[in-house]
Amino acid sequence: MTAMAPDLLASIAAELAAHFHGLFTEAEVTFVVEDSYRELELRCRTPHYLEILLRKDACDRLRQMARYRGAG
Repeated sequence: MTAMAPDLLASIAAELAAHFHGLFTEAEVTFVVEDSYRELELRCRTPHYLEILLRKDACDRLRQMARYRGAG
């Protein structure tokens, strides 16, 4: 498995932080993105789709967290 470039992870985190602005801090979003990446990197059988899967997984987790906090 090849590692994803740190700037790509930062870009995904920045994109999601903008999307969830006011609900989560940048640090919270970055943590979720990095945690999702660690999990997906272990399970992903098609590295070509890792970026897409990471965006979706992190976004889904943040939506669930927002619902739990009563914001969704």
